[in-house]
Amino acid sequence: MTTNLKDINFGINQFCGPAVLSALTGKSTDECAAVISSINGRQEIRAVEVKDLIKALEKLRFDVKNVQCSYSTLFGALSSLSSFNGMYVILIPRHVIAVEVNDGKIFLIDNQSKSAIDASHSARLMQKVDAIYRVVKKAEPKFVRSEIKVEKVYVNNRLEIIKYNYYEDEKDNTKILLGSASYTYKNELIEISNAINQFHEQLQ
Repeated sequence: MTTNLKDINFGINQFCGPAVLSALTGKSTDECAAVISSINGRQEIRAVEVKDLIKALEKLRFDVKNVQCSYSTLFGALSSLSSFNGMYVILIPRHVIAVEVNDGKIFLIDNQSKSAIDASHSARLMQKVDAIYRVVKKAEPKFVRSEIKVEKVYVNNRLEIIKYNYYEDEKDNTKILLGSASYTYKNELIEISNAINQFHEQLQ
């Protein structure tokens, strides 16, 4: 029986939060740390707050649902999950692990194991469980179209060239700044436009 958990792709960041995200996505721990950083604004990612971890999972396109468990230890929690296939993120004191249940077989991974192991071999089984979250990967967003617009910024007479990507689900829409240009007078703006047109003609 194999697991869908990936070997942790370690970059510079070696901490458990980014490591678990790496195991779920296949991205490097540095990429995952950057996602967390975009949420909490911290440059260095060490300990991760639960709310930031959940937001990072959602940003990486996972549905996240809290799972209630009456067992206080990891062993008890895993036993209760053994009949429910899926991926889980489990918080224990000052640490986080990823777990997959696959037809009664339970795999566990964290920044210490580096690869998924049989959960029954883990040294953490008697540790306290703080929270359990079931994580389900969403389908990739369905692209509809893209559009480039020139928009005026009403500060310092600046124009921004923006690419909008539109998807079936509006929540997936993205806005990418491609460039900007500043001008002093209207005639200068006309000159910029003419220069762009000339450049375009040279490409043909």
